[in-house]
Amino acid sequence: MGLRERLINRMTPEGGISVDEALQRLAEGGVLCDVRGPKEYESGHAPGSRLVDVRALAENVMDAVYEGDPFAEPDKPIVLICDTGLRSGHAVKLVRDQGFTCDFVDGGLVSWLDSGQILIPGPPRRRL
Repeated sequence: MGLRERLINRMTPEGGISVDEALQRLAEGGVLCDVRGPKEYESGHAPGSRLVDVRALAENVMDAVYEGDPFAEPDKPIVLICDTGLRSGHAVKLVRDQGFTCDFVDGGLVSWLDSGQILIPGPPRRRL
Protein backbone atom coordinates (compact mmCIF):
# COMPACT_ATOMS: atom_id res chain seq x y z
CA MET A 1 0.00 0.00 0.00
CA GLY A 2 1.44 3.33 -1.06
CA LEU A 3 1.58 6.59 0.87
CA ARG A 4 -1.49 8.01 -0.89
CA GLU A 5 -3.60 4.98 0.05
CA ARG A 6 -2.40 5.05 3.67
CA LEU A 7 -3.24 8.75 4.00
CA ILE A 8 -6.67 8.29 2.44
CA ASN A 9 -7.43 5.34 4.72
CA ARG A 10 -6.31 7.31 7.75
CA MET A 11 -8.26 10.49 6.92
CA THR A 12 -11.50 8.87 5.70
CA PRO A 13 -14.19 8.87 8.39
CA GLU A 14 -15.38 5.53 9.69
CA GLY A 15 -18.94 4.35 9.29
CA GLY A 16 -19.27 4.10 5.54
CA ILE A 17 -21.48 1.46 3.98
CA SER A 18 -20.53 -1.25 1.49
CA VAL A 19 -21.46 -1.11 -2.17
CA ASP A 20 -24.04 -3.86 -1.55
CA GLU A 21 -25.62 -1.83 1.26
CA ALA A 22 -25.65 1.25 -0.98
CA LEU A 23 -27.36 -0.69 -3.76
CA GLN A 24 -29.95 -1.91 -1.26
CA ARG A 25 -30.69 1.67 -0.15
CA LEU A 26 -31.04 2.71 -3.80
CA ALA A 27 -33.40 -0.19 -4.45
CA GLU A 28 -35.51 1.14 -1.56
CA GLY A 29 -35.85 4.49 -3.32
CA GLY A 30 -32.72 6.23 -2.09
CA VAL A 31 -30.73 8.66 -4.20
CA LEU A 32 -27.02 8.40 -5.05
CA CYS A 33 -25.18 11.72 -5.01
CA ASP A 34 -21.70 12.16 -6.43
CA VAL A 35 -19.86 14.92 -4.56
CA ARG A 36 -16.87 15.20 -6.90
CA GLY A 37 -16.29 18.03 -9.34
CA PRO A 38 -17.97 18.26 -12.76
CA LYS A 39 -14.89 17.13 -14.72
CA GLU A 40 -14.41 14.12 -12.44
CA TYR A 41 -18.09 13.22 -12.78
CA GLU A 42 -17.96 13.50 -16.58
CA SER A 43 -14.95 11.19 -16.77
CA GLY A 44 -16.99 8.39 -15.19
CA HIS A 45 -19.77 8.11 -12.61
CA ALA A 46 -22.09 5.51 -11.14
CA PRO A 47 -25.22 5.06 -13.26
CA GLY A 48 -28.10 7.14 -11.94
CA SER A 49 -25.94 9.25 -9.65
CA ARG A 50 -26.61 12.97 -9.36
CA LEU A 51 -23.76 15.47 -9.37
CA VAL A 52 -24.11 17.52 -6.18
CA ASP A 53 -21.91 20.40 -5.03
CA VAL A 54 -20.83 19.93 -1.40
CA ARG A 55 -21.21 23.66 -0.73
CA ALA A 56 -24.82 23.47 -1.94
CA LEU A 57 -25.40 20.51 0.41
CA ALA A 58 -24.24 22.64 3.31
CA GLU A 59 -26.73 25.36 2.39
CA ASN A 60 -29.85 23.31 1.62
CA VAL A 61 -29.99 19.56 1.03
CA MET A 62 -33.40 19.63 -0.65
CA ASP A 63 -32.28 22.17 -3.25
CA ALA A 64 -28.88 20.54 -3.79
CA VAL A 65 -30.16 17.00 -4.20
CA TYR A 66 -33.67 17.37 -5.56
CA GLU A 67 -33.44 20.72 -7.40
CA GLY A 68 -37.03 21.69 -6.62
CA ASP A 69 -38.53 18.38 -7.75
CA PRO A 70 -42.13 18.46 -6.49
CA PHE A 71 -42.16 14.65 -6.31
CA ALA A 72 -39.03 14.40 -4.14
CA GLU A 73 -39.33 12.09 -1.17
CA PRO A 74 -37.11 13.61 1.53
CA ASP A 75 -37.63 10.63 3.83
CA LYS A 76 -35.70 8.35 1.45
CA PRO A 77 -32.01 7.69 2.18
CA ILE A 78 -29.28 9.72 0.53
CA VAL A 79 -26.04 7.92 -0.35
CA LEU A 80 -22.94 10.01 -1.07
CA ILE A 81 -20.04 8.81 -3.20
CA CYS A 82 -16.70 10.21 -4.37
CA ASP A 83 -13.45 8.62 -5.57
CA THR A 84 -12.27 7.10 -2.28
CA GLY A 85 -14.84 7.93 0.40
CA LEU A 86 -12.83 10.84 1.78
CA ARG A 87 -14.94 13.75 0.52
CA SER A 88 -18.26 11.92 0.79
CA GLY A 89 -17.38 10.70 4.28
CA HIS A 90 -16.89 14.24 5.50
CA ALA A 91 -19.99 15.53 3.66
CA VAL A 92 -22.32 13.07 5.43
CA LYS A 93 -22.44 15.29 8.52
CA LEU A 94 -23.68 18.25 6.46
CA VAL A 95 -26.67 16.21 5.31
CA ARG A 96 -27.40 14.53 8.64
CA ASP A 97 -27.27 17.87 10.46
CA GLN A 98 -30.25 18.96 8.34
CA GLY A 99 -32.27 15.93 9.45
CA PHE A 100 -31.81 13.60 6.49
CA THR A 101 -30.85 9.93 6.49
CA CYS A 102 -27.46 9.80 4.82
CA ASP A 103 -24.53 7.41 4.38
CA PHE A 104 -21.43 7.28 2.21
CA VAL A 105 -19.91 4.45 0.22
CA ASP A 106 -16.83 3.20 2.03
CA GLY A 107 -13.99 3.26 -0.49
CA GLY A 108 -16.02 5.35 -2.94
CA LEU A 109 -15.85 4.61 -6.64
CA VAL A 110 -12.75 2.48 -6.11
CA SER A 111 -14.90 0.05 -4.10
CA TRP A 112 -17.74 0.49 -6.60
CA LEU A 113 -15.51 -0.76 -9.42
CA ASP A 114 -13.88 -3.47 -7.27
CA SER A 115 -17.35 -4.91 -6.58
CA GLY A 116 -18.00 -5.32 -10.31
CA GLN A 117 -20.18 -2.24 -10.83
CA ILE A 118 -19.65 0.00 -13.85
CA LEU A 119 -19.00 3.69 -14.44
CA ILE A 120 -20.44 5.62 -17.34
CA PRO A 121 -18.91 8.77 -18.85
CA GLY A 122 -20.75 11.92 -19.67
CA PRO A 123 -22.23 15.09 -18.24
CA PRO A 124 -25.03 15.17 -15.68
CA ARG A 125 -28.57 14.93 -17.00
CA ARG A 126 -30.33 18.25 -17.18
CA ARG A 127 -33.75 18.68 -15.67
CA LEU A 128 -36.47 19.75 -18.06
